[in-house]
Amino acid sequence: TWFVLNRTLGTTPGPHSADEQPQSPERKLPLSPGPWEAPPVEEAMKPEFRPVSRTYLSSLKNKLSSGAWRKSYQPGASPGPETQVFFQELLKEAGRSKAFPEEVVRLIFSNISSIYCFHAQFFLPELQRRVDDWTATPRIGDVIQKLAPFLKMYSEYVKNFERAAELLATWMDKSQPFQEIVTRIQRSEASGSLTLQHHMLEPVQRIPRYELLLKEYVQKLPAQAPDRADAQRALDMIFSAAQHSNAAIAEMERLQGLWEVYQRLGLEDDIVDPSNTLLREGPVLKISFRRSDPMERYLFLFNNMLLYCVPRVLQVGAQFQVRTRIDVAGMKVRELTDAEFPHSFLVSGKQRTLELQAR
Repeated sequence: TWFVLNRTLGTTPGPHSADEQPQSPERKLPLSPGPWEAPPVEEAMKPEFRPVSRTYLSSLKNKLSSGAWRKSYQPGASPGPETQVFFQELLKEAGRSKAFPEEVVRLIFSNISSIYCFHAQFFLPELQRRVDDWTATPRIGDVIQKLAPFLKMYSEYVKNFERAAELLATWMDKSQPFQEIVTRIQRSEASGSLTLQHHMLEPVQRIPRYELLLKEYVQKLPAQAPDRADAQRALDMIFSAAQHSNAAIAEMERLQGLWEVYQRLGLEDDIVDPSNTLLREGPVLKISFRRSDPMERYLFLFNNMLLYCVPRVLQVGAQFQVRTRIDVAGMKVRELTDAEFPHSFLVSGKQRTLELQAR
């Protein structure tokens, strides 16, 4: 899925100190004078003490605020970024023809309108003002610090992304009007000849890109630059926002995995609990002295209970039937030494005692 292919959010970030980062090849670009250009002569010869250029700063501003979004925005007009164009057109058609539910459109695009408004009305204007007044106020770190907490709104979008992708695929097959609108916009100049799936993926990748861009900016700042400390603090806040998105992804995966397990167990009311955590599962053999051959069984170990299950012969719906639930609190596991049944162990709890053999 698109979600799995773009798990760059889950990469482990390195230290954020700019002094520990490798020097970028982009430092070889010509740099224009800046208000802090007054190091000693011998230090001025070193590339790390050269000030950032206005060209680089303008490029950074466009990347941070997503220049593509700005190009498509006109005051008083509703279409914004490419994804916003899809959202508005589909929402309009859903309200006009009732060919597909408005709720489906809102679920697919989640909070993309809020993200767009944040960029178009706050983040971009603030950065633009600083770039325009760079000689008097050579800093952007404080601006990013002020607005960085709002970047956590990306977590909601990221958490909804996989479900949104599934809904999009379903309605592209299910509804001809839905498919026609998406296809028409994908072929238009506004979409850049890219698919809706591609545009939907961009917000998922946004925070990791911000982190990389700000790392590069901090690397390019001289040690005596007035923005050095603020930029480093802003980088730490961006890192926190990235972690917030990662946590949202991890929680979504946990709940999805848990729901799949509950479906395999038949969605029994006394078992389904979203706060549970599945620790391990797997097949075992039940030792019975009344039978010469061990019986096939299956265990699900959660943080609070062990489920002892029997595989269903006809796996229509639930795959397993729960025979016993043993509370983890007070449960004991002891390895047995039995020549006839190697790798056997005893599970004892207040509900039941089981003699099992590992497969």
